[in-house]
Amino acid sequence: MKSAKLYQFPRHGRSGSIPIVYYEDSFNTQTGAIKTNTIAGWKRIVPWIIGLVWLSLALFWPLLNWLVAMDVVFQFLRALYYSSTPAIHATLQASLHGVL
Repeated sequence: MKSAKLYQFPRHGRSGSIPIVYYEDSFNTQTGAIKTNTIAGWKRIVPWIIGLVWLSLALFWPLLNWLVAMDVVFQFLRALYYSSTPAIHATLQASLHGVL
């Protein structure tokens, strides 16, 4: 692997000599280069998605909490209604809804 040749950028105006760049040095010969554009894109998108999910949960939490409570009550009443029927496993479903 060749070492890179570094050329000093002129600080004041043009200089009389122009640095010579060889043909082999003008190409990037490093293998496995990291694509910084995709990483930078993900670093901007991921916090935005997390913030959007957090905002939606915060706004809809009372509604979700109420819906889950109504589902548990409905499953409990269903389990009481079907408690004497052996073919329907309403008690198991009601207990799973209550736990989850």
